[in-house]
Amino acid sequence: MRVGDFMAALATFPDGGLDDLVGREPFLVLSPHPDDETLGCGGLLIAAERAGVKGHVLILTDGAASHPGSASFPPPRLTALRRDEARRALGHLGLPEARLAFLDLPDAATPRAGTAFEDAVDAIARQATAVGARTLFVTWGHDPHCDHETAAAMARAAADRLGLRLFAYPVWGLHLPAGTEIDAPPPRGFRLDIAADRATKRRALDCYASQMTRLIDDDPDAFCFTEAQLAPFLGDVEVFIAVTP
Repeated sequence: MRVGDFMAALATFPDGGLDDLVGREPFLVLSPHPDDETLGCGGLLIAAERAGVKGHVLILTDGAASHPGSASFPPPRLTALRRDEARRALGHLGLPEARLAFLDLPDAATPRAGTAFEDAVDAIARQATAVGARTLFVTWGHDPHCDHETAAAMARAAADRLGLRLFAYPVWGLHLPAGTEIDAPPPRGFRLDIAADRATKRRALDCYASQMTRLIDDDPDAFCFTEAQLAPFLGDVEVFIAVTP
């Protein structure tokens, strides 16, 4: 299936609400890096909190690979900064710090197989069980980033083990060329209206100054979002692709 056709299908998803996505039960958002949870699920988390439904976030990696050439922010300091950014961002979304957890796997080097992969699946399953989650959200398996792909595989394994519903939220996949071929069936899922919460979501994203600005200015080749890259996440809807029933 071509990416352009896949994305066109997402635009035809029915409008859904919390009852369609999570019901009234707790849910867990698995985020490869600090910021993916807000990019893809910020509106969902705001809406759930407003309705008294507990959303939880588990961040997979330490986020330390975004500025590899920075002397002022070596990996330990960058990890600490990105953790603090995540806490503040989720605070804007309405979540208390107790509902945020970190696995601290190596950024851009998450395990794709073997014992380390299984250990991560175990940790995700334990966290989902601990918070009483019945639904799991994770980045789309066709996002062109190694950690996003691995997160999707880990989430699928944990969801299968626990019998959880699983939804995917696309991040970097939204920027794939339309002609790219992907091995994916016609998608199904829901579009969540977040128009009333766009400004709040933007304020939460602004907490990620290390990723949204040149706060760290001694690595000219470091990653930094452009407004064009952010634009798909600042619209009136969030899209969730059903992976399992």
